Amino acid sequence: MAMAMAMALTDGDNAVINKLPDPMNHAGYLLRCQLTLVLFLLSLNAANAGDWDITPRISVAEIFSDNINLDDDDKKNDLVTEISPGISVHGEGGRLIADVDYEMQNLIFLNESDASGSNHQLDASATAELAKDLFYVDATSSMGQSIVDANRTISNNNINNAGNRTDFYTYTLSPFIQSHFGGYADGSFRYTYGQVNYDDDGISDTTENSYDAGLISGRKFGPLSWTANYNHTELDRDTNPNQRFLGDEKFENADATARYRISNRFSLVGQAGYADNDFDAREKIENGSYWSVGGFLQPNRYYSLEAQQGSNLKTVTVGLYPTRRTSLVVTYRDRDVGLNPGEVWSGSFSHYTRRTTWKARYEEDTTTEQQLLLQEGFAFFGVDPLTGETNPSPQPGDLVVIVPLGPVQTLTDEIIERKRATGTFGMKTGKTGLRFTVFDEQRRYLTSLREEETKGFIGSLNRRIAPHTNSTLSGWWQRRTDDDREGQDSDFWYVQAQLSRQIRQRLNASVSYTFTTQDSDNNRDDYSENRVEARLTAFF
Repeated sequence: MAMAMAMALTDGDNAVINKLPDPMNHAGYLLRCQLTLVLFLLSLNAANAGDWDITPRISVAEIFSDNINLDDDDKKNDLVTEISPGISVHGEGGRLIADVDYEMQNLIFLNESDASGSNHQLDASATAELAKDLFYVDATSSMGQSIVDANRTISNNNINNAGNRTDFYTYTLSPFIQSHFGGYADGSFRYTYGQVNYDDDGISDTTENSYDAGLISGRKFGPLSWTANYNHTELDRDTNPNQRFLGDEKFENADATARYRISNRFSLVGQAGYADNDFDAREKIENGSYWSVGGFLQPNRYYSLEAQQGSNLKTVTVGLYPTRRTSLVVTYRDRDVGLNPGEVWSGSFSHYTRRTTWKARYEEDTTTEQQLLLQEGFAFFGVDPLTGETNPSPQPGDLVVIVPLGPVQTLTDEIIERKRATGTFGMKTGKTGLRFTVFDEQRRYLTSLREEETKGFIGSLNRRIAPHTNSTLSGWWQRRTDDDREGQDSDFWYVQAQLSRQIRQRLNASVSYTFTTQDSDNNRDDYSENRVEARLTAFF
């Protein structure tokens, strides 16, 4: 790989690379290396006991942009050379499962040479079984780049020299026990330590300590079934004077449900819980207990109804199942205590055919940017149009992910109440893959009480036009409305057409054209850009 990189560089390129920042100066670099090394050593430890796939690669691209700084008032074009070595590891050996994908994106600008630099992208996870059927450890790590302020100039890549992006890295270490108590109950007990770090001073580095416990009833309870769950999460902020919201957060919630089957069509149901949360919010946080009792009725397979009422809680759930491949479930909840108090709706819809999927979901929750990054990750290489599952090695008809799978949002330290609606259509045939997603996310920030809405769509169409040759058309649009910044609404458009070909078994080539534009009420953020790219990727 090193020889291939050396052959790809000219003497002039080497002179520019000598100006690249030393990664050893990056905050947290040693910690990232240590975690990656741990995952690698775990992989080596089990390599002889299972199947392991290790694939080094290198990607070289020439990229021309007619507006490299995304500034319509001072348009400058540039030619950027990208040299990105990477490696993917997937293995299942002994009592370990590990997936690691790392890439170092090196960018060399012909005209804007001061912008040349390196970006690191990592997506790693591993699960180890330390004691058979009892004690396990999960570990994850990620590195990447993120938009800082979605109300300023945005782009979905690192090529443009427009600022407004920051490096981040995350890792989690989570030991847990899964135990069986005869036929009475199954239990899970987990501790999670996680950390999120940003290079930007405007967002806090955050450490998460979380304790989870769960029990579910076994067969010996007969017609009675029950579950009990407990979570205690603390978020500790590493703040500095540049940051506006400086509070630490605590979330503590416990709940239990019970169901007693009277007949095949009717059951008695009940639930109870307790909430004790503490975070920086302008409005009063309501903590305390709640309970409710009621019944569940399902006269036939086509519909069901559950209703409960009690102290500080009432809830109704309706389920419709017109066909065996179609379901619609809607829940209404009114609770006086805990996260997302008041009237809350949630729902899901799904319909499947042999070649298509239709899905929709609506949910409301309370979270933070750091928790979202720890839970959702950031980078994938392909998506199956039917299932939506990510795939690091896309097959014909799968879609290469070139844009985020949801709206771009501003990094913030505030606690966020979210209302999210998504709808997805997927289709896959022997030669064609299509996936189209619409989204609408409304956010309320609980310290400033600022509200904003982001809505839009993401679509990708892949078509195999000849053996080993594929075409892809992708698009992304989003509109942001910020109630606290009247007159600063913005629209963002991204369209890309790409043609790719497998030249040899381990050598791929592609050419693409991309048009990007942003139209904002704040004229300084308006821009349009045309970009052409030629890329060669080799696997070893």
